[in-house]
Amino acid sequence: MNYSRLIIFLGLISFILLGVTKNANSQSLEADTVSVVSDVIVRSPHKATMYSVMFPGLGQAYNKKYWKIPILYAGIGVTIYAISWNTKNFKLYKNAYADFSAFYDYKYQDDDEDIEEPTEKSYEDLLDTDFSETSSSYDSWFKTTLLNKKDSYKQDRDLSYIILAGIYVLNIVDAAIDAHFTNFNVNNDLTIKVEPAINYSAFSGNSLGLRCQITF
Repeated sequence: MNYSRLIIFLGLISFILLGVTKNANSQSLEADTVSVVSDVIVRSPHKATMYSVMFPGLGQAYNKKYWKIPILYAGIGVTIYAISWNTKNFKLYKNAYADFSAFYDYKYQDDDEDIEEPTEKSYEDLLDTDFSETSSSYDSWFKTTLLNKKDSYKQDRDLSYIILAGIYVLNIVDAAIDAHFTNFNVNNDLTIKVEPAINYSAFSGNSLGLRCQITF
């Protein structure tokens, strides 16, 4: 795990959650002695974060980004379906593996053992085969296949839970960042100027380059 990325991510979340709430409907801008009122609506990153924590999508609604809500819930719906599908198949193969392992032990028991034939045979629902006549190599292959299937569905189910948690966190981060960007003021006084410039270096001497100047 890259701990530096984890620290940066946790720092971002802490900054969002501890952000100062602003309760203002407009921004006042002063240029020299003239006061100009901007129609930029100020939104609180703290409120957007709390709304998304309480209910996914509520922060997006607070930021007036309604188009993101269907995308968010589509991701949640697909992930929940994946969890349900993988959980169902995991239980199916888990029971089949347990039942066939018991049958395998019964079928290939030593002469001095007295293992009774198990009554649960859920594995027969997966493969229409008379296992009383199959070879030991075939039975070993089938037992390994059941184990691999069980483990595969378990891993996919666990991964689906992680993805669902990631979508929930992403919903919170998105709402908070959106609220931050909404508070940025963009007006007609914002200009960008690119012009040639000569740079001097003690190693390479004079060199021609570009200079970018932003005025706001």
